Amino acid sequence: MGKIKPYINAILLIVAIVLVFSLYAFGAVRHKNREIKDVTITFTDYSSPLISEENVNKLLIQNQDSIDYLTIEKLALQESEKRLDKNSMIRKAEVSMSIDGEINAVIEQRVPIARIIGKKSGYLDEDNKWMPLSDEYAVRVPVIFGYESDFQNDVFELVSFIRKDKWLQKVIAAIELNKGNVKLKPRAMKHKINLGKIDKLEHKFINYKAFIAKAEKDKTLESINTVDLRFNNQVVVIK
Repeated sequence: MGKIKPYINAILLIVAIVLVFSLYAFGAVRHKNREIKDVTITFTDYSSPLISEENVNKLLIQNQDSIDYLTIEKLALQESEKRLDKNSMIRKAEVSMSIDGEINAVIEQRVPIARIIGKKSGYLDEDNKWMPLSDEYAVRVPVIFGYESDFQNDVFELVSFIRKDKWLQKVIAAIELNKGNVKLKPRAMKHKINLGKIDKLEHKFINYKAFIAKAEKDKTLESINTVDLRFNNQVVVIK
């Protein structure tokens, strides 16, 4: 009996191992065959809906009119995430699945900071990358005319500076480029701003703000045609 006992223990161990693997395999099969119950789509920012929930859902589950009878096995989460990441309106997507069969997609949209008007119209985004216009939503941002890719980094510096200043963000409506020289068109004002090169931005805009404050006080703003900020220590005005 003493000699048989080690064999019995070994057999019991093998049976236990087989049982564990069987349960694991059974659970995996059940999980794969479980039907997907629902899809929840969340945007990190709802202020500029560049892509709709409907279109996100189509990218998540392709060639499916609904999620009825779609199983976890048939849905490749990684592939769905890649499709979303490739979309020109999406900066980043994270797709996950809950234990009870609910798909969760968190969508971070790209953020346009300027609209480019020209042969190839589109947006410049906050990552300094070109992106196409959205078919679903038009973002209210400064408009750029005469855009050249050679000056993209300088333009990005200018637009980012304007965007960080709440007053300038409300005032500047358009940016006109001509071989690196810049003119700005304020919103709801008749004059243009001759900025010149994209340099010394803080100094130039401090001068511009001081000039506007004085012109409003003197009630002469309506008579001004051009405000020239190209000179270091003075603002030149053309009426």
